[in-house]
Amino acid sequence: MESRKSHPYYMYEEIMLQPEYVKKLFLSLKFQNHRSVLDVLKKSKRIFLIGCGTSYHVALSSFNISQTMFKEKNKFRSIPAFELMSPNYSLNEEDVVIAFSHSGDTKATFDCIYLANKNNCKTVVVTGDTASRCADISDFVLTYGYKDDKSLAHTITYTLSTFLMLILMGRLARDMGDLAINDIVNSVASQLPSLFTNVLNRKNEMKELADDLKSDFFVVCGNENTIGVAHETTLKFGEVHYTPTTSMDVEQLFHGPLVMCNKDTAIIVIASNPNLKERVSDLFKASKLIGSTSLLFTSEKNDITNADYVFSLPSCHELLVPLLYVLPMQLLSYYLAVGKKLNPDHIRRDQLAYKKAREAYE
Repeated sequence: MESRKSHPYYMYEEIMLQPEYVKKLFLSLKFQNHRSVLDVLKKSKRIFLIGCGTSYHVALSSFNISQTMFKEKNKFRSIPAFELMSPNYSLNEEDVVIAFSHSGDTKATFDCIYLANKNNCKTVVVTGDTASRCADISDFVLTYGYKDDKSLAHTITYTLSTFLMLILMGRLARDMGDLAINDIVNSVASQLPSLFTNVLNRKNEMKELADDLKSDFFVVCGNENTIGVAHETTLKFGEVHYTPTTSMDVEQLFHGPLVMCNKDTAIIVIASNPNLKERVSDLFKASKLIGSTSLLFTSEKNDITNADYVFSLPSCHELLVPLLYVLPMQLLSYYLAVGKKLNPDHIRRDQLAYKKAREAYE
């Protein structure tokens, strides 16, 4: 595929395609009952959500959704693919492993599925490519309808994978006796394309913010249902504009890491939970005293006012937070890269040293 030399890069194109493809996926899932997969999930004792990179953040955000749905009955857990290969997890026939892989060819994910099969687990791969190594060895293959990522900075595949899991978990809740949750999922899922469009129509706000930001270090903070988004933001910042970035829970920043922040730091808080209001306000007070720039991405219902910049997202059900709140972060990542005259699609795979480094571990 021909490389683009300027804006709009493929990353931008795929960010903007998300409302359309979420709508397509929602309509297609209405005609797929996933009966066999749901039966396996219902009978299982543990369901492991695994992946690497962005795919692991899909697993983490899917786990956040499962916590909201199932609460104390939750049997989902999210783990990086490589870690699940530890014998400490004692995988067995009562477990299910759901693996996320955009290409279906990620080595650690493939190895984990292979190990799960050896331990008589049922395996499911969520992927864009059904003709792949991971798909070939999995018991079930779920696809979200977007096969060929044009940009190596995965955006649309994060969204589609997470959305597919939202629908699947709603159906699992129904099969476990909670009809109301499934009705809620179907209702809020139908709203997502218009919510996405609302945020994407404000893309110029993200461009202006990116143009104004001069920070050379970012700290991205999340809470229980945005921590996956915070980690994904950190990955995107590193991949597309190479700026040192770290992510953590909001409270964790107070307990040591704040001392690495200074006037060249931007502290980004992604928080939908109004219960965090006082603690987030405390963080922004502290950040002002050390000269750091503070940015808040939150619900329009939140009235925190002491951040240097506030982006108010439209109100949505908490089940949609891991999906909706990632959009402005994708746009901000993109425009920061463009502002540095970098091509966000390549993630340095076009540079010989990084190509050799990749070959060394693959």
